[in-house]
Amino acid sequence: MYSQAQKHSLPMTKKDRKLTTLLDTMGQYMIFNNYYLWLLIDLGLIITEYKAIAVFEKNSAYEPFVRTMMNLRIQAILAGSTKEKFYKLIVNSSYGYDTLNTEKFGKMKFLDKAGTFIAQHHPNHMGTKRISNNLFAVQTKPKTATCFTSIQSGVFTLDNAKYWYLNYIYNFMYKCLDRKRFHFVLADTDSIYIAISGDPQKDCHQQFEAIVTDKQFYDQHVYQYLPDPNKDIYDYKKILGFGIENEGYELTSLGPKCYSMIVNKWNKEKQQYEFKPKITSKGISKTQDISHTDYVNVINKDIVKKGINGTLKVYDNVMSSIQVEKYALTGFNNKSIVLRNQCCCPYIKGLTANDYIIKE
Repeated sequence: MYSQAQKHSLPMTKKDRKLTTLLDTMGQYMIFNNYYLWLLIDLGLIITEYKAIAVFEKNSAYEPFVRTMMNLRIQAILAGSTKEKFYKLIVNSSYGYDTLNTEKFGKMKFLDKAGTFIAQHHPNHMGTKRISNNLFAVQTKPKTATCFTSIQSGVFTLDNAKYWYLNYIYNFMYKCLDRKRFHFVLADTDSIYIAISGDPQKDCHQQFEAIVTDKQFYDQHVYQYLPDPNKDIYDYKKILGFGIENEGYELTSLGPKCYSMIVNKWNKEKQQYEFKPKITSKGISKTQDISHTDYVNVINKDIVKKGINGTLKVYDNVMSSIQVEKYALTGFNNKSIVLRNQCCCPYIKGLTANDYIIKE
């Protein structure tokens, strides 16, 4: 991976503080909520030292709020109403949009001559524009950023997502499915992508049917997670349930939030299934000419794809159109240790890529 970055002149000096694949705390303290921690202990996590235990009051009002909004959303879906997106936005907004990087945006104030004179000598002053004889627009950089979302809300939401993933994987998938016939491609906070080596005689909508090893266990627990085809949309949208969003025959991923999938979706107008590419590349404009073939070429031919992002920026009250050339698709992954056979291994304190053994 290092040689590839050198070959294509990719930036390597910038330190990244975020990891998406983590097996070791790297000698640092980490925060776990109780459910996630209990499951990790059951799965073999060894705690060598703890620093502090914090007790939070249970928020019992959130659960009925989510259930009410989900029921209203389902009713809107059944009625074919656009309110469905509105109710979805309400639930998503309850997590807190104010956790975004609002501190990067400047403040605008309208001041007179005396106030403008004082503001221009302030270290946070960014720019001034005269509007009239005694009125000026002054742009300043704020010292602080306001966030009304409590820390436990963010921590518990993200930790519970990990807990539910691991519970599904270890207590369901590993107990009744053939591990050699499915592969985790990538995952996000609320989604997971799995490649399955199923029955070649059937289409891509067979799910796990061909790789079940314990039929009795599978039949007993499968619909606790996946939607039951014999039930209505209330079961499909059940809370903490897995809804199947896309199915297809080919999925190529270059890293977290960077993948292309050939999905097989139902066309209501033509009344038939059609193959369409679903392309995701975070940080790159969707107007770029990026195809599924570009993702495949990065892996097979080591071809780096570049793109241009256009943005509007305001500095000193002057708006400018800026075009920035970015690396759209590179295949470079610094979130984990990538071996020469493309296996991604987690960072463990004291270990490097040379410490992993590849069975030929």
